[in-house]
Amino acid sequence: MKQMACQEWVNRDAEVVATCQHLSYFPLVVESAQGDIVTDKDGNRFIDFLTSASSLNLGSCHPEIMSAVQEQFQKCTQYTPAYTYNEATITYAENLVSVYPGGVKAKIAFGNCGSDANDCAVKFARAYTGRKKIITFLNSYHGNTYGSCSMTACTPRMREKMGPFLPEIYHFPYFGINLPDEQVERDCLQAIENAFSMYLSPEEVAAVVIEPIQGDGGILPAHPIFIRKLYDLCQKYHILFISEEVQQGFYRTGKFFAIEHYGVIPDGIIMGKSIGGGFPLGAFMARADIMDSLPAPAHLFTLGGNQVSCAAGNALFTILQRRAFQEQLARTIKLLWEEAGQLQRKHPDVVGFVRGIGMSMGIGIVKKTDTGEYRADPEGTYKILYRAYENHLLIINVGANVLRVQPPLNISDDHLRKGFAILDQAMTDFEKGDIPDAVLAGKKGW
Repeated sequence: MKQMACQEWVNRDAEVVATCQHLSYFPLVVESAQGDIVTDKDGNRFIDFLTSASSLNLGSCHPEIMSAVQEQFQKCTQYTPAYTYNEATITYAENLVSVYPGGVKAKIAFGNCGSDANDCAVKFARAYTGRKKIITFLNSYHGNTYGSCSMTACTPRMREKMGPFLPEIYHFPYFGINLPDEQVERDCLQAIENAFSMYLSPEEVAAVVIEPIQGDGGILPAHPIFIRKLYDLCQKYHILFISEEVQQGFYRTGKFFAIEHYGVIPDGIIMGKSIGGGFPLGAFMARADIMDSLPAPAHLFTLGGNQVSCAAGNALFTILQRRAFQEQLARTIKLLWEEAGQLQRKHPDVVGFVRGIGMSMGIGIVKKTDTGEYRADPEGTYKILYRAYENHLLIINVGANVLRVQPPLNISDDHLRKGFAILDQAMTDFEKGDIPDAVLAGKKGW
C-alpha cells in the first residue's frame, strides 16, 4: 500500500501541531470521504468502521445533509445565537425535545461539542438542586474541557500535569454486561452506599452522570440491573439521573438514545458528535424546570447552536425518523451481529468476546496463556487493526484490547461484509505470525 504522500503530511504535522492532538494508529491523511468510504492522500480507499469517532452516523457527505447545508450557506454561514434568534436553531430544538424519552416536557441548551455539553449538565444540575457533588464512573470518558476531563476516568494521560481539576467529582465502579447477574445484584451499589454512609452525603449529590454504554472505555453496555438500581437510588435521594449519549445517541444503538434500552426516563441527556450531522455541535437537554434554573449568560457560546450545524442536524433528524431508514437499520444491525458471530466462531482463540448494542460493537482480542487462561492482548489488538488498515479497513481500538466497530448506520451490506472479511484475514495473518512486531512502533492510540 502506498503511504508516501500521507507520511509527508504526517511529518509536516509533527512540526506544527501539538503532540496531544492525535491518538494515532497509522499514517492516514484524509483527502476525501463519501458515504462509507474514506480516501487518503495516496489514493487508498478504506471501508469506514470508525465513522469519524461516531460523529458521522449517516456517513460522510450525505446528499440530503449537504443540500441542507448548501441552502443554509446561501442565507448566512452563521450569526451568533447568543444575541439573536434563527429558524434553524429553533427548529432543531423543537425536533430534539420532541423525542425526549417518556414524552417529558424538555428544553435544550446548545454548545459546540460533547465536552462542553457535559460541562453544561454539571452547571444545570448544581443550579437546579442547590447541591455541588457529581457522581461519575471509573473507565468513563466525558470529554476534554476542564469540567468534562474532571469527570473522565479512563486514562491518566488526561490528568497528568494538568491538575487541579473541577472539585466535588466522585468516581465509582461501573457494572457492565460482562459481569454475572448475581454479582451485579449484590455489589453494584455497595461502593456508593458505603460512601453515602461514611463521607458523601446523598443530600449533597446533585447528579449521577452515566454512559449507558461506555464508549472509549471499551464499548461496554451497563448491566440492566445496575441501571435500574442506580436509577432507583437517584429517585430515593432526589439526585438527577443524567444519560451521557455523546457517542451512543442518534440511533447508534438502534434507538434514538441508548438509555431507551433500559426502561428508565432520565432527568437530562448529554449529546454531541453526530448531533450536528457531521458539523460541530453539542447540547444538553433536560426537563424544562431544570433548564429554566439558570439565567443568561450562564451557558452560551458565540457559535453554539449555529445555523449551519443546526441545518445539518435538522436534515439528519428527518432521515433518522423515516420508517424506511429504521427498517433498513434493523436489517443492518442483524447483519453486523451475524458477521461478528461468524468471526468469533472462526477465531475462538483470538476473539474473546463480542459485545455492544445495535451498531455500537466491541470485539475483544485475547491470547491464551500457558495455563490455558485467556487474557487481554493489547499488542495483538494493534497488529490486527494495523493489518486491517493495510488491507483498506479503517478501524481502531478502545480500552486495551477492544476493536471499536461503529460503521455508518447506513453502510452498504457489501461494504459491511467486506470489512469483516478484512478483519477475518487480519486475524488469520496474526494467528500465523505474519504480522511483524515492527508495526508496533506506530502504536500511539488509546
